[in-house]
Amino acid sequence: MACGITDRDIRREAARNSSPRLLIPCSACRMTFYCSTAHQEAAQDVHTSAISPDVQSQCQINQEIRADIEFDATMAGDGIDPFYWAPERTKESWSSVIELGWMDEFAADLKQHFGLRNTVPLGPWVRGASVALSMPMSILWALEILNIPDESWTRKSALTIHIVGARELEVMNGQIFEEILHRLPEVKTLNLVLCGPQLSQMSISLDSELLSDMETCPECRRKGRKRLHYYYPEMYYDFMRGHGATLPKPDLAVAFNSDSSDTETSSWPETMQCLVQNQIPSLFTAYNQEGAQNDAELLTQAGAELVFGPEQNPWGSIQMKPEPDKISGFCAVNGWVAGVFGG
Repeated sequence: MACGITDRDIRREAARNSSPRLLIPCSACRMTFYCSTAHQEAAQDVHTSAISPDVQSQCQINQEIRADIEFDATMAGDGIDPFYWAPERTKESWSSVIELGWMDEFAADLKQHFGLRNTVPLGPWVRGASVALSMPMSILWALEILNIPDESWTRKSALTIHIVGARELEVMNGQIFEEILHRLPEVKTLNLVLCGPQLSQMSISLDSELLSDMETCPECRRKGRKRLHYYYPEMYYDFMRGHGATLPKPDLAVAFNSDSSDTETSSWPETMQCLVQNQIPSLFTAYNQEGAQNDAELLTQAGAELVFGPEQNPWGSIQMKPEPDKISGFCAVNGWVAGVFGG
């Protein structure tokens, strides 16, 4: 059912009526509005019913979004904009991430790190942290999925990850990838290869290959552990043609929020074919279900045999945003897995 009254109709009415009709907000979330009580009652089930057993209702998600907006405003007032948190605690041994969840895994650490009182709601903190942390956690999850039941990858001295189509999100949040080292105590070196033409457009100089020995946390420094970032401002298939034969095969290639069906459609299919032909284990994520389904179709056309996807990402960010170009619906950073496939 769709309402025939548009905001243009409401503005016209306001212009000719000294007492114009006001939109009626949902009393619970205050982010959904109705033109009449009748339409509010008609839409109530859609608005308040859970989308699926694992997904909250529109109203519940709206309430979280409102709380997140207020949280972001508070953080910005404290000079933290956007909110960012890279855990510094290290795990004594590897443990599976498949059965873990955001609140159970990170809430206590956040509370301790920031000295939060018991009365402080932890939801906005965890949701805010999940935006950047969704990158290393998705990588670890994909590596585990692809290697079950073999855990030898967790004991390698060096781990190499290729980030395909790297952009500002991955570069500016580079420290967050240290979470991989913190959960894999036997790995001594994390090699992170960031590859994408957009790197050349950033404010830092990335016009040619650049190696950065990144600063690590005190515990990692004490143990001589390293996080090395390599920057290649070019298409991934060009990078592989020039360096693929001389560099070690990556343990995983990942394209975060690729939305390859909507952007750069001429280059993504060739990139996907490159990954498949070189037998590189890969992970593709997307902001929403539609993007994941479209990307999954492109991956299949490129010859990838998906072992997972398109499905919701168990380690996608839980900070939801309203779909920018739609009347309803939500999206999230790395919210969906378009596909995981092996080498």
